[in-house]
Amino acid sequence: MTLPAVWLLHTNDIPPGSEEARALEALLSGDERLRRERYKREEARYQFLLSRALLRRVLGNICGQAPETLIFQVADSGKPRLAEVPELHFSLSHSGQWIALGVSCESDIGVDIEQPTRPRNFLSIARHYFHQDERTLLETAPPELLPVHFYRLWTMKEAFFKARGTGISEGLGRINLAGFHLGHGIALDASFEEPGAPWQFNYSMHPMRDGNHVHLALAGRDPALGELNVEQIHRGFGD
Repeated sequence: MTLPAVWLLHTNDIPPGSEEARALEALLSGDERLRRERYKREEARYQFLLSRALLRRVLGNICGQAPETLIFQVADSGKPRLAEVPELHFSLSHSGQWIALGVSCESDIGVDIEQPTRPRNFLSIARHYFHQDERTLLETAPPELLPVHFYRLWTMKEAFFKARGTGISEGLGRINLAGFHLGHGIALDASFEEPGAPWQFNYSMHPMRDGNHVHLALAGRDPALGELNVEQIHRGFGD
C-alpha cells in the first residue's frame, strides 16, 4: 500500500442498523464504547462508530494486525498513536456526513474535510482571522470562486494545525496560503520555522450528488504529500 494516503467514508455507505454496522461495533475497545455513549445525538454516536472503525480497519490492514487488537496511546505531543507502531502517523476529520482519515509513515499528518451545509460570511471570517494576503485574495475573487478559495484556505489551515498537534488557536493568520494555488508556496510565521523537511500541502474538491463539493486538505512534512494522486484517495475501508 502506498503512503501517504487518505480514506473517505460517508455515513450512508453503511446503513445504521445493518449487519455490517453491527459487526463494526465489535471492533471498539471498552473505552471507545464509553466515549461513544457520551454523545447525546444518535447521529453523532453513529459517526463516532464509523470513525473509529475506519481508523482500526485501515491501520490494522496496514500493520497486518486484527483491527480490534490495536492499542492506542497518547504521545508526549498529545496526539494519539499506535502503541506497537508509533512511527505510523494518522489524522481523522469529519464534517456533515463525511469522515476522512489521513495516514503517513514519514511524518505527522493532518487532514481536514469540510462539507458546506449552511451559508457563511466568508469575507467577515477572513477579515477577523486570515492573513492580509489571504483577505485580499478573497476580496478580489469573482463571486463564483469565493467559496472555493475560502474552503481551500480554511481546510489547509485546519490540516496544518492538526499536523502540528496544536489547533487553530495558535493563530490562523500566522500561516499565509494565498500563493498556494498560484504555485508560489506558503509563508509561515517565524515561530513555526523548525528544522526538518519543508511543509507540504494537498487540496482537492470532490463532487456530491446535489451539485456541491466536499473540500479535502492534508498537511505534513512527508515529501510525497504534495504529489498525492487519485489512486491514493480511497473510498471506504480499502480492505
